[in-house]
Amino acid sequence: MPSRRHRSQSRERSQSRSRSRSRSPSPAELPHGAEPISESDYFLRSDEFRAWLKDEKRKYLDELTGERARKYFRKFVKAWNRGKLSRSLYAGIDNQPASSQTAYKWSFASKASRADSEAVKAAREEVGAATYQRPSSSTSHDGPSSSRSRMLGPALPSGSDLTLLRESQEERQKADKDLKRKRDKRDERDRLEEMVGPKPVGKEGMLEKKRAKREADKSFRERGDEGLELDEDTLMGGGDSFKAELARREAARNRWQEKKFGARDEREAVAKERADTIRQKDKATMDMFMQMAKAKFG
Repeated sequence: MPSRRHRSQSRERSQSRSRSRSRSPSPAELPHGAEPISESDYFLRSDEFRAWLKDEKRKYLDELTGERARKYFRKFVKAWNRGKLSRSLYAGIDNQPASSQTAYKWSFASKASRADSEAVKAAREEVGAATYQRPSSSTSHDGPSSSRSRMLGPALPSGSDLTLLRESQEERQKADKDLKRKRDKRDERDRLEEMVGPKPVGKEGMLEKKRAKREADKSFRERGDEGLELDEDTLMGGGDSFKAELARREAARNRWQEKKFGARDEREAVAKERADTIRQKDKATMDMFMQMAKAKFG
């Protein structure tokens, strides 16, 4: 059981904590109605944090490690909640250009002219105005009647959009036709199965085929010779049909031999006749030479 002295000491400590809590200052009122932040609001106040690093600490976020960046952000949170930062940070800043967020100097940035810089700035302001619903400095106070303002909303489709739409519709129609054809085939198969029953597949189908084959073989064996009725002429090869078949085969062989050897005999006869003609011409020539020699030399 705690002693009386211990109870009095604990009571004094609790009273001192309550007095110190009551004397703690109330949170400072931030400019522009800004709300206090915590370390979990890094992404919400990343632009302000980058600007504070650049202006106050002369540092860039891409040059810091993760641990040092968190350390600096804790300092930024404390200064923010105490209202010690620049009033422009509490008012909110637009997205800064990439060239201002790093110490590296891009070569194309140094070559950009003043007109290019102004065009980029105007485009950035228009994007910010359309995104955050803020008035752009490039637009006049006349509102929609300004020549720089533009209407936001749907536009007419271009030729490429129409072509893409037509191609997508054709592909969809083709897919619908294929699906309809498959559905019709499936319905037809279902109707056939309802009429004749489902076709056995897999192991059941194989067993059904074997069963049908066994039944056919069994019926053939039981029928024996009674099922095969042939006459004697067919078995022994007699009859007019057999003789006629032999005659037809012999006639076909004769025609084949005549066609084969007849053409050869004809070619041989032509060659022999040509040789005889040449031989007769040679003989007549030699006789003429003999007569000429006999007349000249006696």
